[in-house]
Amino acid sequence: MNNWKDTLNMLRPFYRGLPIIAVIMIVAVLTMSKYLNYVTPMYESVSKIKLADVKEGAASATMYKDFDVFATTNKIGAEVEVVKSPVVIKKALSNLNIQTTIFRIGDFRNTELYDQSPLRIMTDIKDQKLFDKAFAVTVKNNSILDITTPNAEKIEGKINEVIHAKGVDILIVFNDSLISRKPGLLINDNYQFIVHSENKLIDEIRETIDVMAADKEVPIIRIAYTSAVPQKSADIVNQISEAYINDYISEKYKTADTTVDFLNKELHNYNTKLASSENEIEDYKHKEGIVDIPQEIDATLKKVGDLKKQLANVKMSLASIDSLNNYVQRGKDNFLDLAPNFEAYNDLLSTEIVKKMKTLQSEKRDLLLKYTPENEKVQVVDQKLKDMDDYLLEGIKNSKADLQIKYDELDLAIKNAESAFASMPSKQKNMVILDRNFGLNEDIYKFLHEKRTDAEITRAANISFHRILAAGEVPTTPVSPNVTLLKAVAGFLGFLGGIFLIYLVHFIKGRVNDLNSIQRSSDTPVLAAIPFLSKEKGRELFFDKTAIEIEIKKWLSPGSVIVCSSFDKNEGKRFVAVSLAKSIENLGKKVLLVDVDSTIGEAIPNEVNMVSLPASGLKWKQPDVWKNLVSKWKEDNEVIVIKNAPLKKESSSMLAMASGTLNLFLLDSRNTRKSRIEEADLLKEDLQIPNMQFLLNRSGYTPTLFTQAFDITKRIFKKK
Repeated sequence: MNNWKDTLNMLRPFYRGLPIIAVIMIVAVLTMSKYLNYVTPMYESVSKIKLADVKEGAASATMYKDFDVFATTNKIGAEVEVVKSPVVIKKALSNLNIQTTIFRIGDFRNTELYDQSPLRIMTDIKDQKLFDKAFAVTVKNNSILDITTPNAEKIEGKINEVIHAKGVDILIVFNDSLISRKPGLLINDNYQFIVHSENKLIDEIRETIDVMAADKEVPIIRIAYTSAVPQKSADIVNQISEAYINDYISEKYKTADTTVDFLNKELHNYNTKLASSENEIEDYKHKEGIVDIPQEIDATLKKVGDLKKQLANVKMSLASIDSLNNYVQRGKDNFLDLAPNFEAYNDLLSTEIVKKMKTLQSEKRDLLLKYTPENEKVQVVDQKLKDMDDYLLEGIKNSKADLQIKYDELDLAIKNAESAFASMPSKQKNMVILDRNFGLNEDIYKFLHEKRTDAEITRAANISFHRILAAGEVPTTPVSPNVTLLKAVAGFLGFLGGIFLIYLVHFIKGRVNDLNSIQRSSDTPVLAAIPFLSKEKGRELFFDKTAIEIEIKKWLSPGSVIVCSSFDKNEGKRFVAVSLAKSIENLGKKVLLVDVDSTIGEAIPNEVNMVSLPASGLKWKQPDVWKNLVSKWKEDNEVIVIKNAPLKKESSSMLAMASGTLNLFLLDSRNTRKSRIEEADLLKEDLQIPNMQFLLNRSGYTPTLFTQAFDITKRIFKKK
């Protein structure tokens, strides 16, 4: 039960302060709304790209399977890095007019104009220090303008005329097409423009752009860009998407070109061999008069031919991997120049690594434009390249070893078959050998011709397996600031702040503000708690009730002395003494009101008799004199109500308390701290004060935060 009471007592300030909390929340929300007027809204545009699938594309997909020209399984993580690479961003920037950013200067914030600028600004910067710095422009009229450079150089110039400044030439013209579409467009105004360096612009876009896999299971890349200008955000994501697709096409068709060249060379060689084999057969037949070949010899040589065809394929693979190994060894410092024909080697791991190494080399090249080779950032990229290079060489070494084993096995099988063939008749044997050599060369020639045809078809098809699923649209709703969320947060913080403020005031002000706080701190009983009484009628009813309660407790017998005391002068002794005296008078008792320090004045009911003791008089402050005075008062009155002097100022006030049959010790809810209760208890024990009762005075306590804060502030300044 006590726990519930404690909880309710703790919540009481909260319930009292709900109106204040509501006001603070409203103020917080309104303040946030005002703040949002000065915050630049940001808009996000999103583009989605579907990555290539080995099962998609042209009908010549069998060629991709053999040569890996296009059929490389896409690693989404690697493609994300490619999209964000400086190479792709740079290609996108070539189609965007964002090197110069123009702002309209406002009172509270500058607004980026992008394609809505009434001015077109062209610059020729000779001093590199002027890049990425703000130029100020003031258009005075249709012909005159002022320019302030980052060097604080002020120049007056004209529209459509080149303005020469230190380290830069500037030409400013009107955007006639926009002005004609918007006749009321403000032109004469203050502007600011920044000419971005290419590297800085690329870095800013790379930092702002968000590229990620839409789903781990689905090869889709999401490209998002956020800008203060909706059209700009859409233009950037779309141009980056197009640049990525074009880069992909360029790389893949470069590979196809190289593959076609490689196959043409091989076809030329085997065409020569095929013609030579055909001539040898005809010459040998004519010379020896051979017409037919036994079946056994034919089967043996067929086996030899098949084995030699397999050996030729393995030999081609070994040649490719040797070439790749040699190129890697030579290309440690120029991976961007690696010939893409090595993708003809069907090793997906190696081709993916080469792709990553190209990206890293591109990044290194961009870094070297800004940093020395000894820079930490460059060294990090170099270390990554070295690790991948070592890993690639190790993979090539292992793959070559596997191919060499296969080659040796095929070579041994051919030798065994040829040994069996050696025992056959020489004329027919030689004829079969010549015939099978011709067939082998013919098969290889057909194989190479087929692959060249597929490569040429693919090269001419202009097909990209990567495709844009969704182009970036011009956003209409800002992604930040989130107005609803921020207002909700502001309201919530206002709610918490209101609670904090209420309880802060609650604990700063007098802590003795309810009966429970007194009862927890003292064994002295509490007669009553005077509520907040805004009307005279309410006061009368409360004190009439209190007088009846005192009567019932037999504390109003003839000769009773009721003393109203407190530590300070502002606890309400005058109000209590006067009101209580009137209420006792209403019970039919003859009451004498004694004002020991002459502070009551004349504002008392006419029916109440009052005696004011001189504040400066010392005679009545003597114990014997005081005792005689009290005895004399009792002779003519049934009840004596004494309005005592403050205990902390007048030691004589203890005389009055000692003579009282009922001592009402006033505790003001606004001013009295817990320590005062302890002091009152000590005083009661030391002086053996009879029948002491606490009276909690809340009559002047208006339960509003503003009143409390005002009272606290007033007390603080009084102390100072």
